[in-house]
Amino acid sequence: MFKNVMLYRLEPGWPTSAQQLEEALATEPFAECSATQQRATGWVPPRGEAHGALVEVVDGQWIARFVIETKSVPGDAVRRRTDEAVAEIEKTTGRKPGKKEVRDLRDDALNALLPQAFPRRAQVTAWIDPEQHWLVLDTGAQGKADELITSLVRVAGQGFGVRLLQTTQTPQAVMSAWLAAESADELPDAFHVERECELKGSGDEPAVVKFTRHDLVTDEVRQHIAEGKLPTKLALGWQGRVGFMLTQALQLKKITFEEGVFEEGATSKDDDRFDADVALATGELSGLITDLIEALGGEADPAAFPTPPDAPQVATTTAKAPTAAVATTAADDDGPPF
Repeated sequence: MFKNVMLYRLEPGWPTSAQQLEEALATEPFAECSATQQRATGWVPPRGEAHGALVEVVDGQWIARFVIETKSVPGDAVRRRTDEAVAEIEKTTGRKPGKKEVRDLRDDALNALLPQAFPRRAQVTAWIDPEQHWLVLDTGAQGKADELITSLVRVAGQGFGVRLLQTTQTPQAVMSAWLAAESADELPDAFHVERECELKGSGDEPAVVKFTRHDLVTDEVRQHIAEGKLPTKLALGWQGRVGFMLTQALQLKKITFEEGVFEEGATSKDDDRFDADVALATGELSGLITDLIEALGGEADPAAFPTPPDAPQVATTTAKAPTAAVATTAADDDGPPF
């Protein structure tokens, strides 16, 4: 049951079989943080079984799971311990430590406190559709997606690449047209507007208007669109089966499967439950994604639509792992989707 979705296009050179991907992911298995380690990442069996397969194949779809573990030490605790060490040096030697020595003392304080810190884990499920060449990530956090893709690209072999999926028309332009429509009949048959959206104006201090549990096919909403406010997110329904929030960055958030969608896969066995949930979720979302791409004018030719300078870049095998900073807050945990 995916909660959030980020869509990527797999470039030529990606692993051609689940077994090949399994062997690649096995080179970076997850191992929990050591006593003085702040961050650890790696791949785990998506079923949650010890020593299980790292890639599960369900109805032709490949499922893998990436774990990010962080240890967080409050910054004020590090500062207090560092200040105590500085004060002790001044008291015993009569001198004030220099900047480099203070940095070393701060590192020592962090290393001393890390073993007492509780680790927090975030899991990101990766779904690969080998026929459509889609990579679908169950997260709404770009940082987590970047870490997963960096690992995937690093282990997948020479020539592997992945990029954000782009459409001919931007989600923002299409959402604006839907909200400006006089009636729901002007929307594609597969979609209907729900009762939540966010509109944002332009300028240094743009106005933001949010509607929650509110009819959006109204003159009030159309007036905001006419004044130049653009939707940053819009709640939509698909085929009466899936509800979601579409964002201007082509992310699907707050995904909910309507009542009854998963009942046909109900079973008492955990293994069967996993397979049924994966099959139903990927089956529903495959149809939704296909219809959404069509509603947005089809997939864009990346050569015709260059990636903006501030957008995430195409990942290749030359990508480097992100450098982890000192952890001061716990990472958000999207939770396991199945």
